[in-house]
Amino acid sequence: MSPDAAVGAPGGRGAGEPLDLGNTSPRNAGAPAGGGATAALTTLPPSATSKDEFDLGIGYMQRRDYALAEETMRNFSQKYPSDPLIPDAQYWLGESYFQRQQYRDAAESFLGVTTKFDKSAKAPDALLRLGQSLAALKEKEAACAALGEVTRKYPRASAGVKTAVDREQKRIKC
Repeated sequence: MSPDAAVGAPGGRGAGEPLDLGNTSPRNAGAPAGGGATAALTTLPPSATSKDEFDLGIGYMQRRDYALAEETMRNFSQKYPSDPLIPDAQYWLGESYFQRQQYRDAAESFLGVTTKFDKSAKAPDALLRLGQSLAALKEKEAACAALGEVTRKYPRASAGVKTAVDREQKRIKC
């Protein structure tokens, strides 16, 4: 195999490199719908269990491929509405929105975790991120209220969450 040969993925990306979605539309604009490997955005793992699909979304998050992460987490939530990983999927959907600075969508996702799944392991993190999302939306009063709720509602939250709450409260001057 020559060193110039494309490795790992379509389009000549190296194995493990993130997909640049910004380059896919123009190149495929004339492609017929349903034709070729580029038609499907997400690829399901071979066994396609709910855990495998969730892990696929987490993999997209780790590679900062947020559009695919969001699609995968939304599909997971629709396909497995009673799965025990639903609170985590909703949290990661919010986290993806947050990373893309879509703070209103992020706040809605995090609020869903803190209201519908307030006993889940991700609830303290979601409440912190809700506060950060609200602060980014210039909703200082609501942000301070959310941040204040973290330690009141979750006194056993991790030290990392508590430290982040303190830092955010100082940053936005609660």
